[in-house]
Amino acid sequence: MKKISILLVISLFSFLGIKAQDTVLMYHNGSVIYQNDVTNVSNFKMTDNTSNLLINEQENNVTLPINSIDSIVFSNQGASYSNIIYVTYSDDTAYIVNNVQSEDIEITVSGADVSILTNTGLTNIEYYLSGTSSNGSFYLESDKKFKLSLGGLELTSLSIIPIRLKKNKTTTINVVDGTTNVLTDNSASDGKAVINTKGETTFIGTGTLTCIANKKNGISSDNTLTFEEPTVNITINADEGKGIKSDDCINVTGGNINIEALGTVVLEQAGSGYDPSYCSAIGADSNITISGGSIIIEIPSSNHGGRGIKADGDIIITGTPVINITSASDGATYTDSTGTTDSYTSSCIKADGNLVITGGDITIAASGLGGKGINIDGTIIIMESEETTPNINVSATGEHFVETQGYGWGSETDYAQPKGIKSKSNFYIFGGNINVYTENDGGEGLESKDTMFISGGEIVLNTYDDAINAANHIEITGGKIYAHATGNDAIDCNSTMTISGGLIIAIGQTAPEGGFDCDQNQFKITGGTLIGIGGEHSTPTSSVCTQRVFMKRNTVSSGQAINITDNSGNSLCMFQIPTITSNQGQGGGPGGGGFFKSQGNDSPNYGPGGPGGGGPGGNNGLVLLFSSPNLSTGTYKIYNGGSIEGGTEWNGYYENATYTGTNYSSITISSMVTSN
Repeated sequence: MKKISILLVISLFSFLGIKAQDTVLMYHNGSVIYQNDVTNVSNFKMTDNTSNLLINEQENNVTLPINSIDSIVFSNQGASYSNIIYVTYSDDTAYIVNNVQSEDIEITVSGADVSILTNTGLTNIEYYLSGTSSNGSFYLESDKKFKLSLGGLELTSLSIIPIRLKKNKTTTINVVDGTTNVLTDNSASDGKAVINTKGETTFIGTGTLTCIANKKNGISSDNTLTFEEPTVNITINADEGKGIKSDDCINVTGGNINIEALGTVVLEQAGSGYDPSYCSAIGADSNITISGGSIIIEIPSSNHGGRGIKADGDIIITGTPVINITSASDGATYTDSTGTTDSYTSSCIKADGNLVITGGDITIAASGLGGKGINIDGTIIIMESEETTPNINVSATGEHFVETQGYGWGSETDYAQPKGIKSKSNFYIFGGNINVYTENDGGEGLESKDTMFISGGEIVLNTYDDAINAANHIEITGGKIYAHATGNDAIDCNSTMTISGGLIIAIGQTAPEGGFDCDQNQFKITGGTLIGIGGEHSTPTSSVCTQRVFMKRNTVSSGQAINITDNSGNSLCMFQIPTITSNQGQGGGPGGGGFFKSQGNDSPNYGPGGPGGGGPGGNNGLVLLFSSPNLSTGTYKIYNGGSIEGGTEWNGYYENATYTGTNYSSITISSMVTSN
């Protein structure tokens, strides 16, 4: 029994004998919840196994839960009433303590269902909810801004929304420090959320709020939702449900948000087919801004097509948030409203607008069929701010699946493919640390359906399909890039490519794939250090290059350490080639090893034929492409098969190290582009 019980027993014996003290005051969390003149109170006593206090007034009886009373004071001065209305739930009953001195508040209690209406301009009222009920609810209509405090509330509603805040007014929901609150709805609920608010709503307080959504959404609002401090745990059991849903914007500035999206996609009849609706963790009809706090999202394989963070507008990630999204969600095909076969796939971060990342630690793992890490319809911008550097780690390890099957000569089969980070528009990287890993066919690292611009940052890409791919143009002016594709080209553009700065290491598959590939289009090199290893490379366009580059065939092999030196023995490059497992299992056949992709108006360079097939364990017809500001005319040596010790290493690239080994081949540079 809490201390207040002893105090109440003493009060029962001494109450009527008090003469000088003319007012009785009861407090909860420092606020007066009951006040009356002593002469108006006949007596009070504990009832219901000491769980409630019955106060017998001259003209009324009041019942208060014992756990809502912190202390009782007798005073000759009294106290001003607070602006707090206390709602305490106890099993199938709700108790109200109304401290607001106004007759314009309408309160209705039916069992444990509470309804409060204020429509007369009353402002800054706090509604403090606590207690436990297995079938209760709270409904509020207020025409002015207010505060809703959750101070140790366990509330389940079997038929209606547990907490519904109806009018479109500014709302603060205070998850009281040190308290644990659990809200649960029912699949038969008449509403769309566990907490449904119409107005712009901000969550404060450092307590814990758990929402279990069985009907649809966890927390939803018609206006902007902002999360500043609390720990919010949401479990979505409902198909097509959302953990946090706003018809406007969502802002996360602090606190901890943990969401399990256990529902799945629903195909709704539309036209000649269906329209899919997904179970997502966080969704906004406008923008989502994340500047602090922690977000952890889990999407299991049972949730097909699930989204982690989804915005119909833009997503902006800045400051120092920690975001961790894991999705095992599979994609699948369906018939759309026009009767055409289409497909849906899961995306851990998805925006119909743009994505801007200037900070934060972001870890994403997508393992389902066709699953995508970051999938943006608009532009992607990744850059450092003055205070923060983004750290982005993405893995997309799922397999692709057939979307539409083509038949006959010239037909194509379309696949829904896994992707690391994809933009349907331009993709800009100005800074930050980016790591992407994929392991199956179609798994590209960084993809732009328009132009890829890279001017800074450290980028490490280990992929099966293209590590970097762009439809219209790739332009690299700075940064450090390691791009290793085990099954395709390392850096691939369907149009032109320009490199003017940075350190670029491009490791591709054996022929017909390679390190740098822009088909027969212009490949311009004016700066930077380029190391390319693969079966082929697009030949740089000599008429536009201003920095010398060479390509040499059948000089290096998988797993070798190499050292490129000038004729005086000065090292220009030490690099440990990773293991390259040939898809072909063959080197170039007689006379067939010397083909390089040509660019611009230059004539195709077929060169001399390579030696017979190398086969597995040989050099597999590898071509070394190298360009550096330190290259000039003259003879250079390419040492291979030795070892590298000391110095500093970054993904096989060494500086200030020592190379040991004597085996080498030579190349003489006499033009802007040399190949042999």
